[in-house]
Amino acid sequence: MSLNFLNARKDVESRLADQIHSLQEELKSLRRQAGKRGAQSYTDARESAADLVEDIRDTLAPTMAQVRRQARHAGESVKTHPAASVAVGLIVLGLAAALFAGRSSSR
Repeated sequence: MSLNFLNARKDVESRLADQIHSLQEELKSLRRQAGKRGAQSYTDARESAADLVEDIRDTLAPTMAQVRRQARHAGESVKTHPAASVAVGLIVLGLAAALFAGRSSSR
């Protein structure tokens, strides 16, 4: 009887060892697949981001030239009329402070 028990035990141990080995192989395969999918997802995201940046650059390029011209013109105006520029700056700051104060008091 003890011989049957030992044989049954060895059989169970052997099947468990086979199952563990099979699960380890499956886990290796899943890790490889996850790595490949992760690399592909990273590549796709990088390409999408590059396309988005290119689209933004193409859209903003004409506008940026105009912004540069206006900034240059504003800089020249500040140089020729410094007192008026300071007054306008103070007015803008005052309006911004009033706007923020009004928002914080309404909450």
